[in-house]
Amino acid sequence: MALKADLTALQDSYLRWEKEGNTPFFPVVESNQGNTVTVEPHGELVMFGSCDYLGLSQHPALKQGAIDAIQRFGTNTYASQLICGHTRIHTGIEAKLSEMTGRTAIMFPSGMSASQGSVATLAGPEDVVINDRLAHSSLFMGSRLSGAEVRTFPHNSMKRLETILRETGDKRRRIIVVDGLYSADGDYAPLDRITELAARYDALTVVDEAHSFGSIGPNGLGVAEHFGVLDKVDVVIGTMSKTLGSIGGFVLTHDWFERELRYMSPSYTSSRGSAPAVAGATLASLELLDAEGAQLRKKLEENTEYITSRLLGAGFNLLNTRSHIVPVVVGTEDNTVAVTQWLRGRGIMVAPFVYPHVPQGSGRLRVGVSSIHTRAECDLLVAALVDAKQQFGF
Repeated sequence: MALKADLTALQDSYLRWEKEGNTPFFPVVESNQGNTVTVEPHGELVMFGSCDYLGLSQHPALKQGAIDAIQRFGTNTYASQLICGHTRIHTGIEAKLSEMTGRTAIMFPSGMSASQGSVATLAGPEDVVINDRLAHSSLFMGSRLSGAEVRTFPHNSMKRLETILRETGDKRRRIIVVDGLYSADGDYAPLDRITELAARYDALTVVDEAHSFGSIGPNGLGVAEHFGVLDKVDVVIGTMSKTLGSIGGFVLTHDWFERELRYMSPSYTSSRGSAPAVAGATLASLELLDAEGAQLRKKLEENTEYITSRLLGAGFNLLNTRSHIVPVVVGTEDNTVAVTQWLRGRGIMVAPFVYPHVPQGSGRLRVGVSSIHTRAECDLLVAALVDAKQQFGF
């Protein structure tokens, strides 16, 4: 009954914001050019709410890759990849990912299906899946679908993780599941310590690099590469829908698990592969990362440092972010929604995160920094946030 009451109250809040004409959710984008989107009734807004961290979704090479793929294969694949929907572009993407990472790669139709399918296939009733409590919801979905025992540990608590590993020594497999970069807080999983514990207790590690592949690490291979432990992670999950500027998901793993996924994971075998246009854009993106990735990541780091240093200097609570995800904590759900709408009136679009996506009363604005943001756009964002802080008192 308590859960039902919470859900009813939550629904009431969302419906109230809609009735008041003050909801920031489901904005209708009329056009998108570079960092500027047109959203009615606000008009043109500078986009600081996306996950397009290197600005690749607007790159001419990706657009041309999508057009060329349509010319060659049409707008759809015949069936699932298992049957006859696995085109030469799909195999090219997997080969490119393997070349970049030294791991066996398999392409899923979405990051959500890659996360859910990986964990659900890897674990079974004789196993335990140990999730960081802030891990992505798709990882929890896969954990429950697997039929394994599901345990959780407080965010980044290595002490509690080790306790659970000690307590579950009787399980066939102990599988540690974390995000590399956390999407609401902007901080990293301590993968150096996690892989050390995994080795000590003979556990497997699954890392979702959705927000970090392409943008973090010396070669853009994610937080595992940043910590120098990519070779110690058993399953790396990624997505094309963020830094890569396209749509889709992928898994990097060992040969034996790749074959199991390819033949046994329902979210792979029972779903169509990415449409040709999407696959064409993805392949172009991966090739572009080879050519320009280092330069784009350097610019992203500079923009992130510029914005975070000024916001911290102005007294903002940015939690423990270490990345291009900059969480600006506002507080109550109503205030977070109000600030989001006020910022749109000032020409800025950010992403509002409220309960149940973050703990109740810890609503925040997620600022997504991009390498293609100009200094003037960064200044516009900081000035608007400083004014909002004074006006709304957060």
